[in-house]
Amino acid sequence: MSTIFEAYSDESGFPAKRYHVISVVSGRREDMEILRCYLESVLQKGVSELKFEDVRGHRPKVKAAREFLRYTVKLAAKGKVRVDVLIWDTQDTRHSVVGRDDIANLHRMYYKVLVHVGRIWNQRDWHFYPDEGSNVDWAEIQKFLNKTRMVKRKPRLIALLETETQYFQLRHVNPRKSHDEPLIQLCDLFAGFAAFSREKGEEYHKWVSAGKRRAQPGLFEADDDLPESSSKADIVRFALLQEFDTLCKKHKLGVSVKTKGYLWTPDPKDPINFWNYEPQHEADKAPARPSRLRRGGV
Repeated sequence: MSTIFEAYSDESGFPAKRYHVISVVSGRREDMEILRCYLESVLQKGVSELKFEDVRGHRPKVKAAREFLRYTVKLAAKGKVRVDVLIWDTQDTRHSVVGRDDIANLHRMYYKVLVHVGRIWNQRDWHFYPDEGSNVDWAEIQKFLNKTRMVKRKPRLIALLETETQYFQLRHVNPRKSHDEPLIQLCDLFAGFAAFSREKGEEYHKWVSAGKRRAQPGLFEADDDLPESSSKADIVRFALLQEFDTLCKKHKLGVSVKTKGYLWTPDPKDPINFWNYEPQHEADKAPARPSRLRRGGV
């Protein structure tokens, strides 16, 4: 019997925000259970549910977020779990289309990230646990994923030599309530940080620079460049983002905040993968609603 792998997911920014995000945490069933048990132990210390939106300064929630990130990085560095975060800008050339269908686009993006996760793990059999609050038709995702090859189609002459074509098997899809599932809360945390780094990246780097100046008093004027718009919640999140960046560097995970000004992973095979989607070619466009609907028809 093949090993069952599990994947959990959540979204951020849909549909009103500029940056839309899908976050997927995946791994072998036994390793996911280890991660879940640890996250549950963290929550039992005074937090009923951890959501990125609530990480604003309440000490138990900030501490819980720190522990969620620290332990996940530790397991990812050991190859026990993956975190894949797909981010797209609704104002880029792919998404700036008249009558864009955000729900259909969300389906496509889920398909992209789940195929990537399956191929990186090189695993066929999956159980999938998305957040119950999603607008996705999971039966449709399951149908298309189960028609997808585990390995990309090879050139025709090579393909003739293949004795067997293996397809993904998304055997079980069970949406769960986030407050009952710590692994979905972990997805929410990563999704939130990805969007936050895109929205507040410039302010974050000014905050980092101001901190370096504070460490060298007399050399620079203090805090002149720190944006006045930075709230207490932003500063709390800046500190957590800096800690996370330091942890990833310590474990050589390839995650970068400095290079592009926001969370980004150059090698998508790395176990913590921030995938900032860019149009692949001129014809790569987000789906649009049928034109008659845009005219008010039914």
